[in-house]
Parts: sequence; C-alpha cells; structure tokens
Amino acid sequence: MHKPAKQKAEKGLDHSGIILALTSSKGGVGKTHVAVGLSAAIARREGRVLLIDADLGNGMISDRLGFYPKYNLVHFFSKEKALEDLIEETPYGFFLISGERGSFTLANLNYLQKMRFLVRFKKVSRDFDFVVLDLASGITRQVVDFALLADKTIILTSPNDLISGYGSLRACFFRFMQLERRLCEKVEGYKARRFFSPLILMNNVQDLHEGRTAFEALEGAAENRLHASAGPFRIRMGYLGAVAYDPRLFRKSEEKRCPTVIASPYSKVAFCLDSIAAVIGRPVSFCSFDEEKRFRYTLQMLMEHQQYFKKEITRKVRKIYPSGTSLGYRGQSISS
Repeated sequence: MHKPAKQKAEKGLDHSGIILALTSSKGGVGKTHVAVGLSAAIARREGRVLLIDADLGNGMISDRLGFYPKYNLVHFFSKEKALEDLIEETPYGFFLISGERGSFTLANLNYLQKMRFLVRFKKVSRDFDFVVLDLASGITRQVVDFALLADKTIILTSPNDLISGYGSLRACFFRFMQLERRLCEKVEGYKARRFFSPLILMNNVQDLHEGRTAFEALEGAAENRLHASAGPFRIRMGYLGAVAYDPRLFRKSEEKRCPTVIASPYSKVAFCLDSIAAVIGRPVSFCSFDEEKRFRYTLQMLMEHQQYFKKEITRKVRKIYPSGTSLGYRGQSISS
C-alpha cells in the first residue's frame, strides 16, 4: 500500500494534483502506450504520478506492464474496497489504479456509481502531483464528460488520421458549450467560460515538423468548421508536442512489459515523451481548474443520462511495393 499523503505533506503541497485526461475518438492510435510512457517520464522528473486505467470495461494497462495488482476498479464498484486501497506502486516510478478487461459492469456504470467514483477520485488526487487518466477510445457521453472534468484535456491523434482527432475535438467542444449554456440557465450569476482549451498531442510522426504541420491543419479545421456555429464560444487549443513513429520500439516495450522510456531510454520516443513531461511540469503552463466549476460540471454531467477517409497510395509507394500493398498517405486532409 502506498503512503503518498505523508510524503506530499513533506513537500508542502496541499492542493489537488493536476488531472490530465488522454482521449481519442478511435482505438489503435497508441493512447495507452503514451499514457504509460508519459506517466513514467513525469515520475522520472520527481513528480508523484497516479495513472488510472479509466478505459472502464476494457482496461489494458496491466497487460502492457505485466503488473497485476490484487485489486482493481471492479472491487471498488462492487464496494469491496475503497478507491485508495486500489493504488499500487509500479516498478517504474508511478502509481497505478488498474482496470479490468472485458468487464460489463465497468462499461455500464449507473448514476450512483459514477457519483461515488468522482467523489473518491477527487479525494485521491490530493495525494499526487499529477493524475493521468487513460480514457476509453470513442466519444461516448461518459468518455467526453471525464475528459472535460480534467484540468487538461489531451486529445491524442496522428498526422495520418486527423479525422479522428477532429472527431474528439468536435465532441468535446460541443459538450463544453452545452454544459456552459445549461449552467448559465440554472445557476444565477454564473459566468460562462468562452474558451475550450484542449491540448493536442501528435503521435506516430516521422519528424517534429510533421507534427506541427498536422496540428496547424487541425487548428485551421476548427476555425473554419466549428466556430461558425459556436456563437461566443471558441476553441483555443495548445500544441503539447509529438511522439516519434517507432513500431519496433513499441513491440519491444510490449515484450519487455515496461514503458517505452524505460525499454529504450535513449530513443527518439523517449526523448519526445521526456520533452512533453518537461512541458507538463511547468506550473505556469497549467492553471488549476476552478474547483467550484468542476463541482458544477460534475453535477450537470451526472444529472443527464465516423467513416474514415480512404488512404491514398502515392506513386513512390507503388514503385516500392509493386504488389499493391496498401499503405496510408500521411498528409491527410480533413476538409469536406
């Protein structure tokens, strides 16, 4: 069992940990790899990190790490254990609350279960500097609401699949507007926030220039396609960084059952994740979410119960693969 409260008190930290939520509208973009690697990278910078496998019903972090705590979220929702009893320290410097793969119970939480989880989750976060939520893929109400409750919503996408990143961005923005408008109607004197400020993280890039170019394309799409019907609301996204494309390293980390930054600490992927961890660790970049608004968001959320573009094959790929192997073109446009 961990003892973070005492150690954190020694640092003089009495505020809630910064909550980071990683989300994507589709699976297979490397979200769990990034969540695990980023948690390890932040922990290596002496940050106290709690990683929560919030892909409720299909958690895979334990399998990726080969680390299977005795208790997981199933025991919390069945009221066998308190949430803090599920926290286990991994060999990689961060703490973990494990999920369960193939759990129908976790995938279909009722109102009271969600409320109980959010109340306990807020308490647990006070013992850490950072809490990383690895959310399920998709844009279901539950996923989007958890993403918006975080201090920072991190949308993970890649240059060759910007349409999925746009899908996540659009879903979160429309839900953000819906919540702000309803709170204005129901809470006297409530002043709505005008800006939705997610962070964009580009995964599987060939180089850093490609990541920045893809981010600018996504930013342009938001400006041209979302703001026209958003009234006073706007998206003010930030670029968190990019992670290099290295499938061999990901396979290596899976074989070794450890984070990529530990499987190959001098790789491009490790450099990218460490750079992102450095950005996250700057207090000036991460203002805490207003606690009163988080509470109102929680109540509002709990009170309420894409086809992909075909990948083109370039002439160069046709020459290299005369057999007609289908490989995706990375400069995908998301214009209609």
